[in-house]
Amino acid sequence: MSSSLRSLLLDEMRSIRTVDCHSHTCLRRDYYAMPERSLFTMMSYFDREIANATGKSLGQLIEGARSDDERWERLKPVLARTRNVSYWRHNLVTYQGLFDLQEGELADGNWLAVNQRIVERTADPGWYDHVTNEICNLRTQIRNVPWFEDWEPEYFTCVLRMEEALELSNAPNRERLEQHLNRSITSLSRLKAALTELAEQYRQRGCVGLKLAHAYRRTLHSEPVPESAAARVFERALGGGALPWPDRKQLEDHIIFFLAELCAELGLVFQIHTGVQGNWGYVPDSDPLHLLPLIHTNRSTRFDLFHAGYPYSRELGMLAKHCANVWLNMAWMYVITMEGSRRALSEWIDLVPGDRLLGFGSDVGWPEFIYGHLVMGRSCLADVLEEKVARDFLSEECAVRLIQQMLHDNAVTLYGLTARG
Repeated sequence: MSSSLRSLLLDEMRSIRTVDCHSHTCLRRDYYAMPERSLFTMMSYFDREIANATGKSLGQLIEGARSDDERWERLKPVLARTRNVSYWRHNLVTYQGLFDLQEGELADGNWLAVNQRIVERTADPGWYDHVTNEICNLRTQIRNVPWFEDWEPEYFTCVLRMEEALELSNAPNRERLEQHLNRSITSLSRLKAALTELAEQYRQRGCVGLKLAHAYRRTLHSEPVPESAAARVFERALGGGALPWPDRKQLEDHIIFFLAELCAELGLVFQIHTGVQGNWGYVPDSDPLHLLPLIHTNRSTRFDLFHAGYPYSRELGMLAKHCANVWLNMAWMYVITMEGSRRALSEWIDLVPGDRLLGFGSDVGWPEFIYGHLVMGRSCLADVLEEKVARDFLSEECAVRLIQQMLHDNAVTLYGLTARG
């Protein structure tokens, strides 16, 4: 197949008002309140590579530097060791597209000019809107919202983070919720009523889902736990008793299943982090196949599973193949590995109906890095679909339709965005 199809697909993607299906982007009010936005403070996932290579975060690496020149001298040897990784290429794509980096790498001869352009452009009060609305052409960002935080609905659609719901055996966490709701939590039944009230409050304000990222600290595997058993554990916690992990896991598992039921009851999507851990994370905890008991038990709940489950992308594809209540989300994935993204997408398109594939979630903190991620994601999608047409008997018509579904229509339908504009 000629490259004309790839160009057509890229043009189509640039014209679509993409739904960013997983966002941590800083709020506009916080963006302009930050004391510095520069090459040395605006970093995406490459900060994790810096930590792996040096044992320090970027902030620690440049701490005490007396000038930008000294900051650069500290960063440069880290780049010499790690610049091949996709996390760094994400930065380069962003610098090239938004800050006029002409060369293939940041180097002694160009970093200063790039830094100056970052400082100047991000100071423009219209820049945040320009990047998100005009350059990225986003319809909305499905943003993880912590408990009790307001969001900016002109940019974001809320999904409520719920890890705290698993930690209400801890008195300070419980007291925060009691204070917010003006109700006491003196039993497991009252705890679940409080969580229902909290979710309903947010739903009334436009929240479209609940989110758990508990795989960062424990296994995704959970089992149904009887109400009576969980109630006894919670009663001990209320009495101030320490809970050993097996008992605490029982309580957490019960709440996880409750949250899945609550999503079905309130018409919310249940987003769950799978795959990809942070530095020193225990990767097997995040295997999406651990979720089978939860998914099979809650067949009326719509599960949005993140990060292509990487490195378990094939397993995740088979899970969705057999479970019609599962949507597959490419959030973060193109920045992690473009080649892994292409392989996952190619297999998923063979396995899973196109209306359950979510093609983009930025998963970044800065609007500029949404752009870089979009460029990488569109390139992968175009590569895969061009190849599927050339080799695997996919029609061009279907390829073009998949682009529209994966970047816009599926998210609109899943999250109910039509009713919210």
